[in-house]
Amino acid sequence: INNISERLNLYNELSLIKTETELQAYETKLIDRFGTLPKPAISLLNSIKIKWIASKVGIEKLVMKQGKMIGYFVSDQQSDYYTSPQFHKVLQFVQQNGNLCKMKEKETKSGLRLLLTFENVKSVRKALELMEMMDK
Repeated sequence: INNISERLNLYNELSLIKTETELQAYETKLIDRFGTLPKPAISLLNSIKIKWIASKVGIEKLVMKQGKMIGYFVSDQQSDYYTSPQFHKVLQFVQQNGNLCKMKEKETKSGLRLLLTFENVKSVRKALELMEMMDK
């Protein structure tokens, strides 16, 4: 993609996508237009899926750094989320997959936060695999 405005249009279009079906159609459109997608483009599309799953399971913020993926859960400790079936499902996942992830509380600038940390996450593909496992 040579033209900056063309790139911006593609990013803007991507930012409006809200469903898996729309994302697949967008990917198909890119392949039709540019051919086989390079790894960075595939990672970008996968990062959208990761963000959706994270939000669905109650993670407000997700950070990948130094081979770790850290999810920050809903900051309001009184939130109904913490008594929801979705949070119970996350707790079950953590209990059954202690080799993959750890849950802990951490003091942050905005107060005490519940975090979920995955070790050895060195790629967006690995992050997506882990998030999909948690969402089953």
